[in-house]
Amino acid sequence: MDCKRLLADGFTLSGVYTIHPWYNSSVDVFCDMDTKDGGWTVIQRRVNGSIDFNRTWNEYKEGFGSVHSSYWIGNEVIHQLTKNRPFLYVSITLTNGNTLYQQYGEFSVNNETDNYRLYLNGPTEGTLGDSMLDTGYESMYDLSGISFSTPDRDNDRISGFDCAAQYRGGWWFNWCHYAFLNGQWYPEFWYHPWYPIVRSGIEIKETVMMIKSH
Repeated sequence: MDCKRLLADGFTLSGVYTIHPWYNSSVDVFCDMDTKDGGWTVIQRRVNGSIDFNRTWNEYKEGFGSVHSSYWIGNEVIHQLTKNRPFLYVSITLTNGNTLYQQYGEFSVNNETDNYRLYLNGPTEGTLGDSMLDTGYESMYDLSGISFSTPDRDNDRISGFDCAAQYRGGWWFNWCHYAFLNGQWYPEFWYHPWYPIVRSGIEIKETVMMIKSH
């Protein structure tokens, strides 16, 4: 069903595996078997700018890219994998070689009828700082309860402004964002990937989002 199950079955090396998140399904995914006891299913991974993340609603729904390098696993798969609200682990490796992370206690994405609405909860800890859940500023940038948006489907909370089209990528945009891991890779402009720790995509070498059941 996921990478945690594969680890329990004796598959201890990080790499690409095939999982079956729901009946009669087959999805290739990168499994991280090293970080924090392993068993993490990678739902987003970017190691260079070869894959454009400025994609349509249907592309984000179905997934795109290559599990051997950079990819988005697909919102439908994320929905199926997160029904039990697993941990979410986010890491950003900077161009100076430092890797920072943030882990959240609960993460889930609702179905397409609800525009793949995000549910996120604590506890949260790490070296990146929380830029998704409790950002302050009258909750204008908090992402829990926010629908997914793409450049061709605007579901953000700003009237008359399209965050996904402006920043050229799919994400859970509130009044736009303090966290946005699907922006345009350098040398294109990538605004506030993880504010205030990472303010520009020029600082980023790699990003990863991964989940593991409790």
